[in-house]
Amino acid sequence: MPRKLPVVIRPAVAQDLPTLGRLGAALAGAHHDWDPKRFFIVDSMEEGYAWWLGRELKNRRAVVLAAVRSGRVIGYAYGRIEPRDWNALRDTCGVGIDLIVSPRARGAGVGKRLAEELIHALQAKGAPRIVLYAAARNREAQRFFRALGCRPTMIEMALELAPPEPAPRGRPRKRP
Repeated sequence: MPRKLPVVIRPAVAQDLPTLGRLGAALAGAHHDWDPKRFFIVDSMEEGYAWWLGRELKNRRAVVLAAVRSGRVIGYAYGRIEPRDWNALRDTCGVGIDLIVSPRARGAGVGKRLAEELIHALQAKGAPRIVLYAAARNREAQRFFRALGCRPTMIEMALELAPPEPAPRGRPRKRP
């Protein structure tokens, strides 16, 4: 049986962005598959993710980590420090936004290492706690995050609304 090469977790760099874009688009696609009314996807999802994460590489409040084996990115984690949010009643914290490992690299602890490194990096930036989200139908991620010590605090609920009726145009009719 061939021995697996070691995985290095390191800060992502610009050269990683095409692969991060593909992984991010796959993550968005999974969310869309779980609930297409709640999670959008677009044709340029890979490019959009690469662009966004490229911006976040320069954001001092953000952390973008890459898991690399044999020079190839096999996963990433992304989070950032968010300020107090009165709307969500959430104090300043680290928010874990994305965590994904390539399907062929799963089951070897890469996701756990990415999560732990993300938590440590956000803590080093001053986060007193980490808040993260998992899709309601993503039970695997929920179990994973619970195993890391996370507890549920909120449940997002959505209600799909019909578009409003268009307002009548023109002058109102006079009644006879």
